[in-house]
Amino acid sequence: MSKETKAELTESDGSRKLEDENSLGDVKFYPPLYTQRYSFATKILEKHGVKWVVDLGCSECAVVRFYREVPNLQKIQLVDIDRETLDFNKNRIKPRPSDYIFKRTNPLSIEIYEGSATSLDKRTVGCDAVSMIEFIEHLYPDILEKVEENVFGQLQPNLVVVTTPNYEFNSLFPGELRFRHYDHKFEWTRSEFQSWCQGVCEKYKYAVEYTGIGDPPLESQQVGFCSQAAIFTSSSQSKPSVESKGNCYCLVAESTFPYKDKDTLSVEETLKSEVSYIINLLTRNHQTMDFDQSCLCVQEDDKEQMEIPVEHLMFFSRISKLVKTDDLKKFLQDSGYQLTEDQTRVIIPLEDDWEDRYGSEEESEMDTCVEDSNENSYEAATSCVIDTEEIWD
Repeated sequence: MSKETKAELTESDGSRKLEDENSLGDVKFYPPLYTQRYSFATKILEKHGVKWVVDLGCSECAVVRFYREVPNLQKIQLVDIDRETLDFNKNRIKPRPSDYIFKRTNPLSIEIYEGSATSLDKRTVGCDAVSMIEFIEHLYPDILEKVEENVFGQLQPNLVVVTTPNYEFNSLFPGELRFRHYDHKFEWTRSEFQSWCQGVCEKYKYAVEYTGIGDPPLESQQVGFCSQAAIFTSSSQSKPSVESKGNCYCLVAESTFPYKDKDTLSVEETLKSEVSYIINLLTRNHQTMDFDQSCLCVQEDDKEQMEIPVEHLMFFSRISKLVKTDDLKKFLQDSGYQLTEDQTRVIIPLEDDWEDRYGSEEESEMDTCVEDSNENSYEAATSCVIDTEEIWD
């Protein structure tokens, strides 16, 4: 990429980092709004069965923690012009230890590229979807027009997800009415955003649906969502023949995730792996598990041990899909686990070297994210801690 191209794009200075609506005062979001935006985009990708997504303006690559959990996704490409930030965060795309235990049923490759969103790299041609999360407001109008042409005119994915600040919401923040970040080149009202979206649809033959992220207070419903979102869809099944300059992006890092066929392991082998992982997860987090007093830590012969209700293991969908409660109890006994006399709890000795054996507390939090988000599942209670370092957009 030329120096001239770098000079004309302002997202290259890393200024998008540390941008968080919660820091603006008064109105607070929980979970943080950046987390809600990533979750929103992830659900859209899953709903549309996307297998290949390109995220433009990825900055710190934080969205990959969410996208990698979409079962159907087989390729994730992250693109940004800020090489320093990409180099610093490139390890985010590496498989976690748990990914080698609980292998995906579909292959997944993740690639990070340094490159301009205005340029067409042939390695992105053919993608199903493009996401631009809080990205377009960092572009000057002439640069945004080039990005539109690249995404909607040349890549032409079936799905494009765009989020951007809703300027009307800014009236709820303290102080004078202003943009949320010094690097924003614009912040649109809802009518301005929808006008831009309609122009895109008319020019490139897309349909659009409007929604948003970040509910306003009950007394201020008139301002709309904090972030406005547009979901562009195309019904065209044929991909146009486009001419690319070749590999104009620079590959920064790539990772390939382990995966397996569904029939590779027997039910018993799968259950053994699931039970072992979940018990280890619960045990090594025992000091912070004050949300449920039914998991007991007791002293027995001067040794600390933990008693986990068998029913709680059944709350994990990965176990309950494989076995019923009585069969799980028999499996635990046959596998050498000790149960209480009434057979309602499994007894696990606690050791001092859990971190050395199973990883740090931070790794444990990331592993907890691997569990699916079934709202009836026990893992939903073991909420994943999101790093505050990600509050940039």
